[in-house]
Amino acid sequence: MQHLQWAFIYVGIYGMGYCESGKNVMTMFSNRGWEAIIADDLVGNVFFLVSLIVGLLTGSFAIIIELSSGWIEEDNPGDEKLVAFTLGFVLGLVLCSILMSVIASSVNAVLVLFGEKPAEFQQNHPELSAKMREIWSQTYPGSV
Repeated sequence: MQHLQWAFIYVGIYGMGYCESGKNVMTMFSNRGWEAIIADDLVGNVFFLVSLIVGLLTGSFAIIIELSSGWIEEDNPGDEKLVAFTLGFVLGLVLCSILMSVIASSVNAVLVLFGEKPAEFQQNHPELSAKMREIWSQTYPGSV
């Protein structure tokens, strides 16, 4: 499942078939020695945590709105707060997860492009390329 995201990014960038894209992107990561880097999936974990926190905050906000307005009418009195929290939590979690998945895909696309075409990045954006190479070499010594 981990390799699916990388293959889809390669499909989107280069327009190749899925199987060929998966093979090419994994070969590129292997040639660069980035297998451990892509296996970490720190971006996905951080964005999941952000989505969870947003869900909790949205659920809490829904409880506050319910207490101040009484917009939920429940057959069993006392369940209003639980219904409000659940509704707010699910809504906040889903919406934030959608947004975070777009950002995570963008980060992954940057990694694929950085690995695939570093010379073009250096040529077109020398300042950004220098910053990225510096931070990359500090974080993952010997992998650039």
